[in-house]
Amino acid sequence: MAWHAKDSEVYHDNRNCTVGNNIETKNRRQGTGGKRLCKQCKKLR
Repeated sequence: MAWHAKDSEVYHDNRNCTVGNNIETKNRRQGTGGKRLCKQCKKLR
């Protein structure tokens, strides 16, 4: 499952990503939002 912040340039798909986990609930959106994958999520693969 992917998620992103509405004001971010990247999306996240790894629950161990500290960047992705720090998105405030009010800013969090489901899906990729047409954005590129977060570098940290990519490293965690």
